[in-house]
Amino acid sequence: MFDPRFTPALALVLATGGTALAETPRLDAQRMFPSGEIAFQKICARCHTGREDAVGPDLTANDYDADTIRHFARHGSGPMPAFTESMVDAASLDEIAAHLAATRKEARE
Repeated sequence: MFDPRFTPALALVLATGGTALAETPRLDAQRMFPSGEIAFQKICARCHTGREDAVGPDLTANDYDADTIRHFARHGSGPMPAFTESMVDAASLDEIAAHLAATRKEARE
């Protein structure tokens, strides 16, 4: 017969009817950054805002589409490293692209 004293976590799950696992958020559903703007500032801005010491193109001034931004973020190019999903989650990367599109649109108006 099963003795729950040897597996306290399983005993907790059984005692709560399995709800303990359902209430735990999935790691892949957690957000790394609250917005695309904050993600851009924390990850991209040092190299991509036209600063004198920048090593990459100014993403706030160029019209790169979202697919291009995602491609170079995931694969890197020249001095730019590739950013894996564990470094920048897909949702944050999409929001970075949306933030850049909005920033460029505001600059044109």
